[in-house]
Parts: sequence; C-alpha cells; structure tokens
Amino acid sequence: MGLLDHKIVLITGAAGGIGSATADVVYEQGATVIPTGRDDSELAALSAVRDDARWHPIQLNVTDEASVNRGFADALAQFGRLDGLVNNAGVLIPNDVPSSTLAEFDAIFGVNVRGTYLCCRAALPIMIEQHTGSIVNVGSINSIGAEKKLALYAASKGAILMLTKAIALDHAHQGVRANVVCPGFVDTALNVPHYEMLGGRSELERSLADFQPIGRPIETREIAEPIAFLLSDASSAMTGSAMLVDGGVLAKA
Repeated sequence: MGLLDHKIVLITGAAGGIGSATADVVYEQGATVIPTGRDDSELAALSAVRDDARWHPIQLNVTDEASVNRGFADALAQFGRLDGLVNNAGVLIPNDVPSSTLAEFDAIFGVNVRGTYLCCRAALPIMIEQHTGSIVNVGSINSIGAEKKLALYAASKGAILMLTKAIALDHAHQGVRANVVCPGFVDTALNVPHYEMLGGRSELERSLADFQPIGRPIETREIAEPIAFLLSDASSAMTGSAMLVDGGVLAKA
C-alpha cells in the first residue's frame, strides 16, 4: 500500500531535477501522476519515461495563463478530481540588484512567482469543491535567508513562502492545505550558473562542508520524499509550514 494510493497529483517542471525525482516518487507511492513539460521536447521526454495509465504527461507553460487553465481543465476532465499539486518549475539567474536587468527580473518572477500563482489559482477551485487537496510549493533556503548573488531569486522564493502561507490561512476551513519545501543545495542544473559565478565546481566542492553541515549535496529524492509526505494524508495537520530539507544550513547562527 502506497502513501498516495488513488490520488491524482499534478507536478510542474517535471522533466528534470527535483521535479523528475518527485514525479517518480509520487508514482511509486501509488498516485496517478500528471507531470508537466513546458514544450514539445520535454513532453516527449516525459512520455518516454513510462507507459502506464497512472502516468499522464501534459504540456503546460506555467507563465501562460491560457496554457495553465487548459492544462488543469484537461486534467479535471480526464480524472474528475485533483488531490495534489506540486509547483516545482523554477528559474535561477545569479545577480545582485545593480547588475540585474528587468528582463532577468521578469524571467525569474515570471516562472517562480507568476507560475506558482497561476497554478495555485487554477487548482484551488477544484480542491475547494472537493473539500480536500494538498499544494506543495518548492521554495528554497532563500525563502528564509538570502545568499550572495541571488537577490532576485531569493526575493521570488520569499514571495512563494508568503503566498503559500496566505493560501493556507484562506482555505484551511475548506479542506485545502498548502506547504513549502525549502531545499538546501541540491546538485542540479538549476544551480550551475550560481556556483560557476562563485568560483566553479572545485570551489563548490571545497566550500560545501562549511556551507551545508552534512558536507554533501542533497539528492533530488531527498527532496521528493518529503514532498510526497506533504501530499499525503500522513501530513493532514500540516498547513502553512516551511519544511526545511537543507542539510543543516539554517541551523547555524
């Protein structure tokens, strides 16, 4: 018996990194998974992962209102309900404020904040009607504390945390929960531009033990497993929470 048997879960940004691992774990825990890709290439890659009635990839651009609304409408028409949403799609462009551009601001906030908002807005009426549902937004340690050269990324992840808390407060009485998972350093393609700016791979490996007390990168499945828990009924009293999966980073004074 799986943690998520009989649940329908939509996961954005599922073509790689944390999203891919989350889609796998959620599937393994018994859910029907709707992994999303932003274009034809990502959709084809997701479709090739497995051929199963519990695996239903769709194309969805989180920054496009019509695409989001169409994707959620199609999911509802196909399955008749939506039990879980994981907003994982994200963009990281390293910068400080003076060196940043408005185009970078729009790119980061377009995916990280607008995308999360649009998907939550599409999912909430479905979950409210059901009087049940769990939203898990992927934040960051930068939802809580900033790092050098991540000004706009940190601001966007802080916004995700506050949006999640607001949703939790507004809709707890309607059976809907919303939580944030806040990863530390996970060795995915998303993080390459930041550590390249700070000295490259060798400097990352040298400094990681000081930065992240467990002394190693966090594996994508180590983020996916807590996400599955938050989607499940085992976390039924949790809403509005920021779950740290950070290897001890924020334990430091």
